[in-house]
Amino acid sequence: MRRMAFPMRLPVLAAFVAVALGAVPAAAETHPAGHPGGQGHHGAGSSDPAVFQVGTAVEDITPTKPQYLGGFGQMASPTDQVHDPLQVRAFAVASKSGKLVEFAIVDTQGWFSGYQEGPYGSYDARTTAAAYLAAHGYPGTTEADLIVSSTHSHAAPTLMGIWGPVDVDYLKHVHDQTVLALEEAATNTQAATLWTSSADSSAIDGSNVSQTDIYDGYAVDGDTPVLWARDPGDGHTVGLYVNVPVHADVACGSCDNAMSADHIGVARDELGTRLGATAVVAMGTLGREESIVQVGRWSYSQDVGETVTDEVLRSLSAATPITNDILASAEQYVLVPLTNPLLAGLSYANVAAPYTCVPDIACTIDRSISPPYVVGAAIGSWVTAFRIGDVAYVSEPGEAFPEVSKAIRDSIQGASAVHVVGMAQDQLGYYWPPEEAPATTVTNDSDHLQYNSSILLGELSTQAAREDATALGFSTTVVHQAPMQTDPLARTKPGVQFFAVAPDFHGLSLTVDSAVNTAENGPALVIGTNPDGTKGSISYDWGDGSTSYGGSPGGGGRGRDTHTYPAPGTYTITGTVVDANGVTRSWQQTVTVSS
Repeated sequence: MRRMAFPMRLPVLAAFVAVALGAVPAAAETHPAGHPGGQGHHGAGSSDPAVFQVGTAVEDITPTKPQYLGGFGQMASPTDQVHDPLQVRAFAVASKSGKLVEFAIVDTQGWFSGYQEGPYGSYDARTTAAAYLAAHGYPGTTEADLIVSSTHSHAAPTLMGIWGPVDVDYLKHVHDQTVLALEEAATNTQAATLWTSSADSSAIDGSNVSQTDIYDGYAVDGDTPVLWARDPGDGHTVGLYVNVPVHADVACGSCDNAMSADHIGVARDELGTRLGATAVVAMGTLGREESIVQVGRWSYSQDVGETVTDEVLRSLSAATPITNDILASAEQYVLVPLTNPLLAGLSYANVAAPYTCVPDIACTIDRSISPPYVVGAAIGSWVTAFRIGDVAYVSEPGEAFPEVSKAIRDSIQGASAVHVVGMAQDQLGYYWPPEEAPATTVTNDSDHLQYNSSILLGELSTQAAREDATALGFSTTVVHQAPMQTDPLARTKPGVQFFAVAPDFHGLSLTVDSAVNTAENGPALVIGTNPDGTKGSISYDWGDGSTSYGGSPGGGGRGRDTHTYPAPGTYTITGTVVDANGVTRSWQQTVTVSS
């Protein structure tokens, strides 16, 4: 979620926070939807891959009427131009006992759990699909067996207001197509073993540069988990489920006046083509997980999507099988105190005047204000978790920071891996550890605080994840993750970062996408290097004895450079920038190229 129209002042917000926190209690209620049982013929001691039933489905949601696109300010008028198709994709896993869990991912900027216009939210889609599946082969299925998430593409239609009025007919169509995809994936399955691995996408996200919603000197979450379904006989791919921790704001729909699934669309198509099966690509951690080429337009979306594809394919060589057929789910309904009444007020204003904008101030939001979505001065939402063998998946109802995801992982013991599904079940904006709130605006030029519903959402969603994990048979401990700042003085230095674009795809010729910025000072920084107003260019040491200077960065300090290696091998590339004050900074990445 990006770029709110109204400026929010911290002193005013702080006063509202104090009132809200003093007036509203937090609550979390437990609603287990499954239990670790029914292991079948593969118990915990087996080393052979367990056999499941796996199905996938793809449904089109490309609009047939002009739409307002979300993420980058209000458009003057809707667009009917389409760069690439918008879709819903689903990935279903069932056990021999008839237990079902299922993921769905929707190409939309964000999807609320409930709406003022009618039963068109993600919660309604989950309950509708669950009722059908309970009556068609999966008795006992509830909404807690289904995780529905959004790609958060900033070139997809807004289904939330904010950036333009919601087309209710289209909202209903998205709901219906999501239900259909969930039903189709679950009712068209085949035998499959499941293999797991994790790719690392951390080089794509900014940690050594400062841009909008990127914090220089803070760690990012690179975890890109892969759930790989394979035929038990010949091992061919049956389907793939991936979670990518990179914001889908590389494409700018309003800038190019066209709709797109951004880099997610590129990755799922590339993976599907190369593996010969449907790839379902969803989001991982999203808060502060901005690519260094954000708002880079179509060519950069291709670069990011291909790079994610390359990373995922390489990770498959290290994939390990799930050896027991435990399937279980659990869900917590969570009430979170509203600590941003200005943001919440936009939903109430929408009741009186559906989608109304005050020029250059704010536009209304159409999230439901009735229970269970709002109760008093608290937001109601859901945190859902799956257990697949000994792997745990936990939903995040918005754009959680890496600190929240790390706290969830560190608090759950007994799982072979713990993964997060970002933008899932709801869209409640950015959230983080409470003590990180000042950094979101005071020392960083971001809109994180504007789009944060509650500074307690991180703590309460992590608590709900622990309660889910306990219901699933894992042990837990309370973990509070402090801000993951790696260099407090990072912004007194120039920024430089790059990532190698899909090195396995292009032979000996390697392209890198780069970003640079000047040093900056802020009220919380020790005064060091002053901004010099120039970004400079990157000097590269390509790791093969050759060096070069990158071209002058384009808009936003971005650049692309290419180098051809003399022979296959593994090389460490170093990019260095020097600002006008003589301060130097470098970034390194090790890559393997082949012929």
